[in-house]
Amino acid sequence: MSSHSEFQAAGWRVDHDPRTGRTTILVGDRVSALRAPAGFAAHVHHVLAVHLQAGPVLADGPDWVLFTQPDPDAEMPVDLPELTTVPNGTRLALPPLADSRWITPPRPGLSAPAHQVICSATRRALLTAPRAAA
Repeated sequence: MSSHSEFQAAGWRVDHDPRTGRTTILVGDRVSALRAPAGFAAHVHHVLAVHLQAGPVLADGPDWVLFTQPDPDAEMPVDLPELTTVPNGTRLALPPLADSRWITPPRPGLSAPAHQVICSATRRALLTAPRAAA
């Protein structure tokens, strides 16, 4: 099964960019996305997993991308500067599903959590994440 069909089996509509040879997804179509620094995002992901609400997560450089249900009206709460929204309409390059950059790859039966669920998990992670020494 090709990577393209594996994404489709998970309910993600992806495209192949012939110029770069990469698989991309249009943010805001089937999923939306939030970015957070990797170390902190790991705490958020743990909170989501403990509450059985973890969805697809991708390591992307120094950040993790946490995928959410699409919500065109979702606004980023001002009390969560750790999270940034990947703007709707952005083409996000995706590695193959077997790539180690997937913390949790999309798969059939695994839904992305709602935007608000990730915001709530972020608030919980802020309360429980280890603080850096001052």
